[in-house]
Amino acid sequence: MVFSEIEKQKESLGKTLKSEYNLNDNEVSEILNYFSSAVLSMVKLMKEGKSAHEKFFSDIILNSIDAIIGFDNDFKIFLWNKGAENLFGYSKQEMMGADFDVLIPDFLLERGEKEFLVNEVKTKGFFSNYETERRTKSGNMISVNVTRFAVYGQENEMIGSVGILRDITTVKKLQKELREKENLALIGEVVSSIAHSLSNPLNIISGNADYLLLNKKEGDVQYEELKTILEETERITKSIRQLLNFSRPIKTNKEPYNINEVIENVISNCKYLKGDKKISFKKNLQKDLRQINLDKLQIEEVLSNIVANSIQAIAREGEIRVKTFSNEEYVNVEISDNGGGIPKENIEKIFQPFFSSKEYGKGTGLGLFGTSEEICIIPITHI
Repeated sequence: MVFSEIEKQKESLGKTLKSEYNLNDNEVSEILNYFSSAVLSMVKLMKEGKSAHEKFFSDIILNSIDAIIGFDNDFKIFLWNKGAENLFGYSKQEMMGADFDVLIPDFLLERGEKEFLVNEVKTKGFFSNYETERRTKSGNMISVNVTRFAVYGQENEMIGSVGILRDITTVKKLQKELREKENLALIGEVVSSIAHSLSNPLNIISGNADYLLLNKKEGDVQYEELKTILEETERITKSIRQLLNFSRPIKTNKEPYNINEVIENVISNCKYLKGDKKISFKKNLQKDLRQINLDKLQIEEVLSNIVANSIQAIAREGEIRVKTFSNEEYVNVEISDNGGGIPKENIEKIFQPFFSSKEYGKGTGLGLFGTSEEICIIPITHI
């Protein structure tokens, strides 16, 4: 088209030069050659400028961190940039001509998400910041933010669409953790209020039961009942103490101790939790263990909870092994049992507040909460 237009202009210009300026054929030919050369040089400069401009924006699209995907009018993929390769794991060759529903999880396809998105583009021309889930080549689910818009031709006809997807999996995870922390803070305030309200009545009950027990001997009428009242109030008091520790920062009082002595005391107290179960304790405690700074009461509580859990995990008969050993950095305590073990799906939850696999009313889910910052606890599923 450009060359054809140049020839037309040269013919018109040649006639004008001859008629108005009385130039001969050689002079006109020389001028027209200069004219053609100048126009072609300008065309070349414009073409090179356009190519550089197109390459600049092409590189932005193809190398973008975000996934940029181009679709034809049948919503088949014809553009798949490096961001899409990195996000979904599919190569460009794998996705050319593919339908984009390969990225949509089955449960969202069943809900009609594909039809909804196609209809939004066709009727409105775009949708933006649509949060959903997508499936990668490896089968992993990721959270994405999707913006998609229609592309129109010279006659204002739709010739395709472009989708921009951004991975927001980490953002969604952080938002969830923030909501959980906000909920826990609120629960902590409520728990603290309830715990304080229960403390005084419990003290009165246990005080009266203890006073009445002074005049009773083992075997006397009501002796067992009063002992039960004291034991149950102590159990409730311990649960309230755990709730209060959860709702407020725990103050530590660290002093040098030999962890073996703490363990001996814990095992001695936990023997009474066995009931009619045939459970033996096997101790392998390093004799020359060095002293370490610890809060004796808190460590006793943690170890008691672990041993109590081991006892509860053993159905009728079993063994609980307790081992201590040290290296240059740490003093280590290893507790294992031959009970049912911790299911794999629960391993990551054992430090979460209020998580418990026990029946309702048999555990607060606070036994190990907060301990992961003070000591390293490695769950062992079974011996």
